[in-house]
Amino acid sequence: MSLEELLIRQRDFSSGEIDPDAVRRDDVEALKYALRYARNMVIRHTGGMSNRPGRRVMFPDDGVIGEFKPFNNVSYTLVFRSGSVRVRDESDTIIATLTAPWGANDLDSLVWESFDNEVFVCWNGRTQVITVTEGTGIWSIAPYSFSTGIGGEVRVPFYRFFNTSGITMKPSAVSGSNITVTFSASVLNPAHVGSIFRYAGRQLRITAVTNSKVGRATVIERLPETYEFNVVSGVGFSVGQTIETETTNIQFEIVAITGDIITAVAINKLTAPIVGEDMVGPNASSEIQSLSVTTPGATVQWDEQFISDYRGWPLSVSKDRQRLIFTNFRQYKNAVAWSAAGDNRDFLIGAKPDDSMLEFISAECQVYHVVGGYDEFALTDKGVFYIPISVGTPLQPGSVEFRPIFSAEIANIRPIEVTEGVIFVDKTRTGVYAISATGQTARPYIANEVNRLHRHLFDGVKSIAVSSGTSVFPSRQIYAVNDDGTVVVGQFNPDRDYIGWLKWEGFGLVRSVTASYGRVVFLTRYSLDEVMTGIVEEIDYDLLLDCATTFDGANVTDFLTLKDGSPLTLNGGGKISLNAVVTDLYKGQEVSVYAGGFYHGEITVPDSGAITGFSQYPAVTIGVRFDWIFRPLFVNFEGGQPVGQAERRRKIENMLITVRDTQEFQCGNRTFGSYRGGDDTAEPVPKRDDTYKYRETGRSYDPDVAFTSTYPCKFKLIELTTRLTV
Repeated sequence: MSLEELLIRQRDFSSGEIDPDAVRRDDVEALKYALRYARNMVIRHTGGMSNRPGRRVMFPDDGVIGEFKPFNNVSYTLVFRSGSVRVRDESDTIIATLTAPWGANDLDSLVWESFDNEVFVCWNGRTQVITVTEGTGIWSIAPYSFSTGIGGEVRVPFYRFFNTSGITMKPSAVSGSNITVTFSASVLNPAHVGSIFRYAGRQLRITAVTNSKVGRATVIERLPETYEFNVVSGVGFSVGQTIETETTNIQFEIVAITGDIITAVAINKLTAPIVGEDMVGPNASSEIQSLSVTTPGATVQWDEQFISDYRGWPLSVSKDRQRLIFTNFRQYKNAVAWSAAGDNRDFLIGAKPDDSMLEFISAECQVYHVVGGYDEFALTDKGVFYIPISVGTPLQPGSVEFRPIFSAEIANIRPIEVTEGVIFVDKTRTGVYAISATGQTARPYIANEVNRLHRHLFDGVKSIAVSSGTSVFPSRQIYAVNDDGTVVVGQFNPDRDYIGWLKWEGFGLVRSVTASYGRVVFLTRYSLDEVMTGIVEEIDYDLLLDCATTFDGANVTDFLTLKDGSPLTLNGGGKISLNAVVTDLYKGQEVSVYAGGFYHGEITVPDSGAITGFSQYPAVTIGVRFDWIFRPLFVNFEGGQPVGQAERRRKIENMLITVRDTQEFQCGNRTFGSYRGGDDTAEPVPKRDDTYKYRETGRSYDPDVAFTSTYPCKFKLIELTTRLTV
């Protein structure tokens, strides 16, 4: 009795490449749409598959790239380099080079955020701000500075650090540009110079540090006075208590008591105290019989600048709801600081709805990043928290709440906001997760792993980006850059609740990726003429090569010269010149050539950089070749499990390969799509819409056949029908 045949008709490849350990999981629906193996392929928005696009050279440079669009219809490319930032316009021309404080080892950890016409850059030092002036186009970079209020106060966040608890502060005067500040225990460090402290709520700036207890300062806001009150009775009052005058409502901290004389520092001076009003404390009250101003007292009512050269600057920055957000502080790891709404230089904490905020997650965690969305999400080393934001609970002082939604270790890789939520990477740097809304009130968000069946493709993810759909490729994609320079590309699938992943690799090693404003840009390192060269390149679906440049084939150069560099001439004095493509980028490098729709193979560019022989073509594309390959996974089928198929060796009895806009490719040991009888070989191989038939010899428990490229050309698979028999 013959066994029933198994028919597999696959039109959707959106699951991507499946982990080899999962190829037998035909109980999982995702395997119906999966591949056994694939390199340099891309999943189409329709479910089909094609060879990945090439990459066009924008310009040589090395570092980390970003894009900046401060004004309508004007965008710039920023290259963060060791010690500098290069700014290029839309024609890739360098329009500014700015000196920056970071080094080569800092580049991969830079985090930046654009806000109006500025880019805020966080690193292991003071935050830097890159600014372009509208109209003039003048670029500058400067250390971040806080704004100054109408009264001269500097709008910095203040905080009393735990290790200074119980220490008192005593100024020598309430005003002046060179007063002495004395602490009762060690507080000051030479790095405190320039930092702002508050004495009873009023600001002074440290100008010099004598030792850990003594420094010099300039008073910014006149400091509150210290009073000596002669009261009817000092019984019931104690040093350190907060007391208040009954009529003028001034609060004081008691700093000394001698009998019925109470010495106190005003800590919310609204007006001046008066004789005859009562002094009210927690345990006593007494009438003021007389009072006088005395030298400033030593009080514990002081705090210092939370963000400073001594305490540290944030390592991450983002924005949401017109607020600049700083996170990843070394001085207080679970802190998040929001600027005042509409003012990215104002971080002075207040109580009004638009004031700045400094909040702390109650969990023991390091806050890496905060990402906006319908709500806000705080990603930490121990998990993810969301910050509810609504009409009833707006983002304002007193309404910030951190609710846990995911508990596991997370990598310090900047997450990305997408329509569905937030994408982030776990501590292993192999797991990619997505936060998505549930529609439930009790649990509005959930974090799910989106590459569970694809982890083998990921190896030390160091950056991620998401592209927008374009007219050329209408689907959004996720790009994850691995430590080894490969890229894993995820395809959003609107028909299913998962993301399909495929790996891209080639001669170049990708260092970083940015996907903004509808284009995807890589910074890739290539070994050109045995020199490691950084190349900024953009994905281009019209190209079939990486590191590709298109030249005018008739570009003329006088490249025949004498030893001294003078041109070699004919007897009549004319120069000996040839029609050639001239390039300095590829000198000494083996490159591939595409011209007139033909692939002309690989050549080695001479040291002169001149490539001859293509003057008949109006355009010549030179670049680095990459090959594609994929192997189908024959586990998905329709109509139920054929009896006995899993117990016998099987063979590929027949395979129908339906393609569109496809030139030449190879399946198994056969080549398809090449020239046919009657084709004009003076023209490129036609792009065909066709169905090809293939039959594989031999049997296997797990049949396997490879599709590969023969040369760089177009390939698009829309259906694969396979009949397996025993």
